[in-house]
Amino acid sequence: MSLIKVLDSALANKIAAGEVIERPASVVKELVENSIDAGATSIEIKIKEAGKKIISVSDNGKGMDKEDAHLAFKRHATSKIIKERDLFNIHTLGFRGEALPSIAAVANVTIETSTGEAGTKLKLVNSNVVEEETCASRKGTTIKVENLFYNTPARLKYLKSDNVEISHINEIVSKLSLAHPNISFTLYIDDKINFSSTGRGDVLEVISSLYGISVAREMKKFSGETDDFVISGYTSSLGISKSNRNFIITILNGRCVRMIGVVNAVIDAYKTYLSDDRFPITVINIEIDPTLVDVNVHPAKHEVRLSKENELKSLVEKTIREVFKVENIAPRIYSEPSSKSAQIELDVDTFYNSKASFMEEIAINENLIKEDSEEVNDFVDFSSVPNEEKKYIRLNPIGQLHAKYILAYDEKALYIVDQHAAAERINYEKFQKELNDQEKWLYTDLLVPIVVNMSNSQSRRLMDYLSLFKDIGIEMVPFGINSYKVSTIPIWMKEANASEYIDDMIEQVLSNNGRLKIGDLRLKAISTLACKASLKANKVLSMQEMQTLLDNLFTCNNPFTCPHGRPTLIVYDSYELDKMFKRV
Repeated sequence: MSLIKVLDSALANKIAAGEVIERPASVVKELVENSIDAGATSIEIKIKEAGKKIISVSDNGKGMDKEDAHLAFKRHATSKIIKERDLFNIHTLGFRGEALPSIAAVANVTIETSTGEAGTKLKLVNSNVVEEETCASRKGTTIKVENLFYNTPARLKYLKSDNVEISHINEIVSKLSLAHPNISFTLYIDDKINFSSTGRGDVLEVISSLYGISVAREMKKFSGETDDFVISGYTSSLGISKSNRNFIITILNGRCVRMIGVVNAVIDAYKTYLSDDRFPITVINIEIDPTLVDVNVHPAKHEVRLSKENELKSLVEKTIREVFKVENIAPRIYSEPSSKSAQIELDVDTFYNSKASFMEEIAINENLIKEDSEEVNDFVDFSSVPNEEKKYIRLNPIGQLHAKYILAYDEKALYIVDQHAAAERINYEKFQKELNDQEKWLYTDLLVPIVVNMSNSQSRRLMDYLSLFKDIGIEMVPFGINSYKVSTIPIWMKEANASEYIDDMIEQVLSNNGRLKIGDLRLKAISTLACKASLKANKVLSMQEMQTLLDNLFTCNNPFTCPHGRPTLIVYDSYELDKMFKRV
């Protein structure tokens, strides 16, 4: 007797559901994507008990007739592809015909749908139609999913808390609303409106609805294209950042997908603008010929494969960097943020002092201001700066606060400048210009070699990356068990703590599995050199020295952050000052 048997449809549907329907948010995603494919301009989502009790999605799309309503719950029944070649030219979000039968296999489902004529209402239990009747002829479809996972208790047991599951639903609806700003979305959580968008086609309006107006005001528009790609979207200025990369949202032909390469390109564009542990808020919409994309990779269609990905990554990084050249991206302080904007970590701590403490300490100690041009020993010569023409703005110094910050102004705003961070940025761009030339990257042999010790696993892995270190002037060879001997270093490193710096570089390379480029390693080296050579805090400056520092800062390509991503300055514009003094 044969041991191999064909599974019955009910069991096959449950297996498929395990791939497609992981949690309540998966149901929301599949149903809303079906509504989008149906041409809906208005979609309403209702959730009760985090989706475990009820998930309802209503749309004003084209609807289905009675025959299609029945076929929709048959596995691999779809209107979106017909022939094999259609799989390589997909223009819709769904195409497999697995979502509805998979949902019906693990929940009780009721559907009401109409093309504008007499509607059809079906009720399904265990994938079988148990009730059928006619219903109202309102064009569109409403699908209600009840008692999710009632017949798969193990999956129900391992759902997270209601708040966690609701957060996943919020994330799905948020991304879909950003990908389709021309559609009005309304999300109800336990009969209360949680989110709504107007459907007017304005991505920035959706960003404002999701994250608050303060964030929307700090988003910068970008666009770019090549023969194969067209990209557009919004990315945040330096005052708005997050502690994780989840707010970098990638949309490909209207589909929200994970694109690790594109996310890394966005992060690379912010190198030296944000610190390594901070990430921008970015919404990037990518348009590409569907024949160049394989969306049939992941059961839930979270991932794709595409041709010419390196070209796309280069375009993204270049386009976002162009934003920094034409926009003032300095961090700004906004008073009285809305409750929504407060959710987006405005990083006030990064700005050294809160507004209240700043207002208390703004009085300048006259003893800290020197009117003569007395020489400052550790003030670096700024005569050689990257650009001859002044950029952005010219600031006028008022004085110095705590021997750390320069207070300055122009006709529009009050500025607080971190003198060390500003000097670091100037030196960084100066040394970058001087040292990026291979011939000027000079090395020196050590009279007494440096011995670096590490674990056995680190030692073995480091063998693969010795050439990387050699290209930035650090020559090392194995030396005993789990040790390496460093015999050559760049000349500038003699002024730094070479052993500590080499340890840090090894950690950087190993933690990134060698993915750091030579250029990235050199930039880190230049950052260290700039930091060591720069004017320190607690150094009293004359007014002329302050003016020189400010003038040279605004000749830099990026005057807004130090090479490590800390802000060089923060801004109180006249409107914010008026608000603080209740003049608005």
